[in-house]
Amino acid sequence: MRRRLVGLVIVGGLTLLLAGCGGLFTGGIHDNPGAGFDLSPSPNGEYLVVFEEKAIPSAARDEIESLGGEIKSEWPEIGVLLARSADPEFPQQVAAVRGVEKIGHHPMMQLPAPHDRKLAEKLGDNGVEDNDLYAQQWDIHRVGGDADTWAIEKGAGATVAVLDTGVYAAHPDIAPNYAYGKDFTDITVDLPPGWIMWDEGGPQDYEGHGTHVAGAIAGAITSGRIIGVAPEAGIANYKVMVAVITDELVATGIGYQSWIMDGILAAADDGVDVINMSIGGARYMDEPDGVAAYEAYARVIQYAWEQGVLVVSAAGNAATDLSRGPLRNVPGGTPASLSISATGPDDSLAPYSNYGAHNVDFTGPGGDTSAPPASYCLSSYSPLNAWAPGAGWVYSIGTSMAAPKVAGVAALVYAANPGISPTGVVRILERTAEDLGPADKDFYFGWGLAHAYRALTE
Repeated sequence: MRRRLVGLVIVGGLTLLLAGCGGLFTGGIHDNPGAGFDLSPSPNGEYLVVFEEKAIPSAARDEIESLGGEIKSEWPEIGVLLARSADPEFPQQVAAVRGVEKIGHHPMMQLPAPHDRKLAEKLGDNGVEDNDLYAQQWDIHRVGGDADTWAIEKGAGATVAVLDTGVYAAHPDIAPNYAYGKDFTDITVDLPPGWIMWDEGGPQDYEGHGTHVAGAIAGAITSGRIIGVAPEAGIANYKVMVAVITDELVATGIGYQSWIMDGILAAADDGVDVINMSIGGARYMDEPDGVAAYEAYARVIQYAWEQGVLVVSAAGNAATDLSRGPLRNVPGGTPASLSISATGPDDSLAPYSNYGAHNVDFTGPGGDTSAPPASYCLSSYSPLNAWAPGAGWVYSIGTSMAAPKVAGVAALVYAANPGISPTGVVRILERTAEDLGPADKDFYFGWGLAHAYRALTE
């Protein structure tokens, strides 16, 4: 059995995984883990516990329970568990348990606020289903999503897992390529005061973000109004975030790291080729409450890599140099994940995009505000969303829009090269990316702009 889910994750507070909020720390704590670190109580009483080995020692587990900890979830493949305790001394006590390497709060992620999004059209308002909106998809054209590329490869046989707010499976752009959906969320979680749960549960998308991402990856040529980079690749829907409305009446998506880790492990075990996570942000590497989050992500993404799965993540939208100070993009900045910055129509770094050494591997078109909405990225949307109910197509900008372009290119490479490893895919992407900045890999664009035609014809 892959893991043992012991109970529901009930939330008492909210930790945003955005630049300037929360954090990570770099120091090892296994030599004298109970001293010298500010292991403050978690606001929801939940803690990620990372062990020195990729296993969960039974003696350590028993000791954590003897300290009053309730084991909520376990991931024995990567040596991580989730424990809960209301005792403020619990994190310090667990840090001193033999075999424990790191412990930190169990963070919740909120989708980065969109810099802007505009309604294109509502679903069903126009009966045309001949890809008539494709002409406006400058971003898809820019990465080689065109007839020359698709004459070589359309992505059939490759599967991309979308770890996001869900996917609206009935959307005409998505339906021909929709493979299946799985839900790893819990709509009964406690929310901050004034927040409203908009989500009704199940793999359906009540926010819109996941459907937008899925359309950019594999919007079908045979149906609908837009086209994705890999128009015959399969879309596997792994819902890891739920739709909520904040006390400021902002519709967004939230999800716990345990949900996301469950989704990554399941997708890897299910045999997908690519995982796209258009989620991410900056955390501090010198604070104890986040170091366990970084290490747990690093291990679960490495697990996916070892199963032959390439993980692609957004770099985040805080316009932050992640190489200055103790910052790191999470989860994209972990060693086995590709982190994607965003460009505008003129190939310059988008003004909102994060960047920095060791935090950007490639770039993709994410849009900018130079000429809205034409400079935005147009894709499918879920009509069940709270922002513009009924919306079927939306213009949006962000690194969330950049990452799926790279995931789509990777899907084409997998489809064209059966049996290829993630290492092989990355090497092809590195050799064929368009170098937009200083020679070779740089802070802003990584190895450059991923390009489908170049990747298939090298």
